[in-house]
Amino acid sequence: MSDLFDYLEWRGDLTFEQSAFCKIDALLLAQISYLKFHEIVPPDFDNQIELSDLAQKFKSSSDFAFRTRLGPGVNARTPELLEKMAASPRFKNITVTAYEEKFNKDVVEQFAAMTFIFGKTSVITFRGTDSSLIGWKEDCNIACLDEIPSHLDGVSYCQKALLKLKTDFILTGHSKGGHLAIYTAVNSGENFQKKIKAVYNFDGPGFSQNFYDKKDFLSIQDCLTNVYPSGSLVGMIFHQPRHYEIVKSTSRNPGQHDPVTWQISGTNFVSKKEFAKESIFFNTSLNKWIETMSVEQKSGFVNSVFEVLEASGFDSTTDISENIVTASANMIKKFTALDKETKDKINSALKVLRQCVKTEIPILKIMNM
Repeated sequence: MSDLFDYLEWRGDLTFEQSAFCKIDALLLAQISYLKFHEIVPPDFDNQIELSDLAQKFKSSSDFAFRTRLGPGVNARTPELLEKMAASPRFKNITVTAYEEKFNKDVVEQFAAMTFIFGKTSVITFRGTDSSLIGWKEDCNIACLDEIPSHLDGVSYCQKALLKLKTDFILTGHSKGGHLAIYTAVNSGENFQKKIKAVYNFDGPGFSQNFYDKKDFLSIQDCLTNVYPSGSLVGMIFHQPRHYEIVKSTSRNPGQHDPVTWQISGTNFVSKKEFAKESIFFNTSLNKWIETMSVEQKSGFVNSVFEVLEASGFDSTTDISENIVTASANMIKKFTALDKETKDKINSALKVLRQCVKTEIPILKIMNM
């Protein structure tokens, strides 16, 4: 079985002049964008750093442990991936610029983007969800709001890139980063769209069905590549684009969301013919649940659930998992103390979910579960 590390062994000695940029390269750049590069990568488009220098400064940083504390959702070998990329002729001379990171509890915002430049092409990467509860809550708000703060951040970032860089653009991201790559490509205006060479969405949550009928989406859909593991869960949230590729993973759910488990052959992924039954079931049931509830129900459910999670006393899924006994006790105490109205919001949403699941599993309907 071959993965991203094997790809670097096989093709890392080939420059982009010798072998054109491909979707595996886009995935590699999306994966290392989970690393924290503040105060190493310049925050604006006027200054740049080569990837080889970036990797050296990153590894020798005094807060290296913090920068590589990625949480349970991001592969722990990602720093090693950066190191191997920076040592390869293919990636070492790429320049990196405009690292932007935003985190705001008040408006529920978690966003990060950066740009990699080679030749006359700039690759803008959007970070997926980190381990923060705020990041996860913003993801859930996609079901409740037409726009989340990260949507607007992505568009603003690309507008700045358009003004500063005289290049073509490739947009890429994994998980929420892939979702942002699509949203930004659709909503950044005609002038930016004219310069888009490709958009890569790696297992990112989708959009409403109406989104794919928009004129601005139709104008970029031929540039769009959507990749999902056969057992996708995150990518099955909401509706997917009409055209996509299903890839083989060495992991089981939910571990298939990790790109390091995706199988590679040459410059392509090892394909699967169809999604796993569990993935299809999740997609159908969850989307029916989301579409059945009113905006008020969805918002009430999300806010109530995160009120309980935040009562854990910790700000991230990493901290909660590392302090599970204390966190669980705090959350149980909070849930018990919730007022009737808040509990009713949670129970109302779960009741709708049970009804949706019954539709997909007939035996539950017969048993009146």
